Amino acid sequence: MDTGSGIESREVSSGKVRSRRRDLAMASSLGPVDAAESNSLTPQTRAGSSTRTRGRLLVTLAATGAGFIGLVLLLYATSAHANAASSDRATTILVGQAMVNGHLLLHGWILPPGSYWTIDALFYAVAVGIGGLRPGLLYAEPAVVAALIVAVGVLSAREGRRGTAAFAGSVAVFALLALASPALAFFFLGRGFHVATGLYALLAFAALRRGRFGWGWVFAVALLAAGMLGDLQIVAYGVVPVLLAGFLAMLRERRWQSGLAEVTAAAASVAAAELVHRLADALGGFTPGPALPVAHLGQMLTNLGHLLPYGAGLLGLTNGLVGIGELPLALRVVHVLSALCVVTSFLAALGSLVAGVARGRPRGQAKASEPELWRLDDLLLIAVFSSAVPFLILGQANGPGVRYLTVTIVFASVLTGRMVARVWPKLPKGWAVRGLAILGMAMSLSFAAGVGYALSRPEPTPVARSLAAWLEAHKLRNGIGDYWAASITTVESSGAVTVRPVSVGPDGELQRTMNQSPASWYAGERFQFLVYDTPELEDVGIVSATKTWGAPTHIYVVGSYDVLVWGRPVTVAPFPSS
Repeated sequence: MDTGSGIESREVSSGKVRSRRRDLAMASSLGPVDAAESNSLTPQTRAGSSTRTRGRLLVTLAATGAGFIGLVLLLYATSAHANAASSDRATTILVGQAMVNGHLLLHGWILPPGSYWTIDALFYAVAVGIGGLRPGLLYAEPAVVAALIVAVGVLSAREGRRGTAAFAGSVAVFALLALASPALAFFFLGRGFHVATGLYALLAFAALRRGRFGWGWVFAVALLAAGMLGDLQIVAYGVVPVLLAGFLAMLRERRWQSGLAEVTAAAASVAAAELVHRLADALGGFTPGPALPVAHLGQMLTNLGHLLPYGAGLLGLTNGLVGIGELPLALRVVHVLSALCVVTSFLAALGSLVAGVARGRPRGQAKASEPELWRLDDLLLIAVFSSAVPFLILGQANGPGVRYLTVTIVFASVLTGRMVARVWPKLPKGWAVRGLAILGMAMSLSFAAGVGYALSRPEPTPVARSLAAWLEAHKLRNGIGDYWAASITTVESSGAVTVRPVSVGPDGELQRTMNQSPASWYAGERFQFLVYDTPELEDVGIVSATKTWGAPTHIYVVGSYDVLVWGRPVTVAPFPSS
């Protein structure tokens, strides 16, 4: 009996010791508080702590939102100075207007292969639905798209990093894109298209960065498919990089399952895009126009030789790229360092890819976080290569091809931010890190000074704005014009004046422009005037107009435009006979 009682006593004592140890561990995990303070964590105290956490979250969200709005405003000003106003962008705004008015499939429209139906036009449809048709949309949509790209780029640069490393990578992306050189800003925020297509590709890359199936995989497939429905250049920007990155992942880890998510995502996006395209055709969607002409072999070789000079111009190493923007020498010198950083980061990512494929890394030997880092690196690196292909095969055959390199610089900039964040923790401590931090801040300030210099110059006045005001003042509200005068005048007047595009037909007479227009713009319409920008397109002018409708009664000169008015309304057939 005594023995049993002793054992029971020891067990109880042991239990008390274990309980005491648990109490001490809990108190230790709570920080420098004693047991009494630990016991004082009543439900009310925990509720207060939860309230403070929610408060900090709300403050963080508010600060992030304010920062994003500030970025959009900065990019809006840059877009306005880069003169984003053109009939190309204005026509896409009118496509968005048609969509928000219920014509989602754009029945009766003829659109080029780069219709932007599910990309830029979708942004414009939302914007027109919220605020109506406004000239500010010419600058707002490029600014919002660019801001989203910067945001995605910053988050991508911060992946797997904290503290100063994450901050350094974020600053690199922000400086290269938000504080872009005048040449890059002209295409990134001005006259360049396909930028929103690059945003779709970046988001798809981020969704596939773990190489797994799930909602991220579904999101990436949807983005790539939507991109193909609106702009086939996403094949080079997104689909091909995803496919090749999947095969390279298989080689890196020596497992075919490792790249299965990427490979199937690329294949599924093509299948989904084809299915939706056929369905839209069956339901009476828009008619695709002729494909873009491809450059001949000699031109492709010339374009290959222009890759580096044009890329250097976009990065700000040279002034006067195709006559766009100039910076003082003192502000341009710093771009040499940024370009060196971009090139070094590109070569480092390329070396990592080659070494990873050559060495192989069975999945069991890799750290849990490493695959997430190299997968997105590979996607961006391949995208830098593949996104340059449209420049090689489409440049000059469709006008100067510099704009086709804009998204290439975007991918390279995001990759640079990731490499900077990766290298930062490995730098020697002390003066070296401080020196680089000072240099980085000086470069960022120089970039900001360059943007300030560009914004301090007079904002270009859109000539179509003055034309729209003149037409409205003279009660000329419904007319036709050459392509470069038509849609831009409609948008600049907020729709108060509508000008529909015409072109010269095979017989030398003016007819409906059979591209980027719907038949409804012409059916049953009686037009009051013809307007054309004489320096832009000489075949739409007095000769072709007189041959079509006879001599005009009045000819007015409004800036660089000629406005022709007849004594009677003129008509344009919605479907030319020839």
